Amino acid sequence: MTGENENDLAVLQSLLNQPLSRSHILMVSDLVAQRPQLLNHALALVQSTKKHEAMTASWLLSHLYDRHPMMLYKLEPQLVEMVLSTTSDSVRRNLLRIIAGYPIADAKAGILFDACLQWMVSEKYAIAVRANAMMVLFRICCWVPELIPEVKQNILSVLPYGSAGFRSRANMVLKRLENISD
Repeated sequence: MTGENENDLAVLQSLLNQPLSRSHILMVSDLVAQRPQLLNHALALVQSTKKHEAMTASWLLSHLYDRHPMMLYKLEPQLVEMVLSTTSDSVRRNLLRIIAGYPIADAKAGILFDACLQWMVSEKYAIAVRANAMMVLFRICCWVPELIPEVKQNILSVLPYGSAGFRSRANMVLKRLENISD
C-alpha cells in the first residue's frame, strides 16, 4: 500500500471510529463522494473482522447509496458477494437495502434468491434483514417472473408472524407481485 493509500485508510477509519450521528455519517458520505479513492477503503472495511468497523462502513455505504447511488451501481456484484459472506445482521441489512435498489446481475441471482428466501422466512434474522431480503426477492421477480408463486407462498407463510412494519411491507410486495403477474 502506498503512503497516500495508507493515509486515506487511516483518515476513513478515524472518521468512522468517531461517535456516529446521522449528520456525521452524511458528512463522511459526502467526503467519499468527493474523494472516490476512499470508496475502496470503505468496501474493505465492510469485510473487516472487526464488527464495529464492518457495521459503520456498511452504514456509510447505505448513506452513500442514498445520496450518490451511481457511485455504487457498478459495485453491485461485489456487494452481493459481501452480503452472501457476512455474518453480521447489521452489515447484511445495509447491503441488502442497497442491492434492492439495483437490477440484480444474472450471475448471482440464483444464489442471492436462495439466501434472501432463507433470510426472509427465518426468525433468527432481524426484522430489517428479513424485510430488505423480501425487497431483493421482489427485484429478482421483476426479472424472473416464474419465481413469483414461490415468493408469494413464502411471504404468505410468514405474514401472520411478522411485526406491523414487516406485514405492511409484505402486503405492499404482494400487491406489486400481483401487478407483475397480471
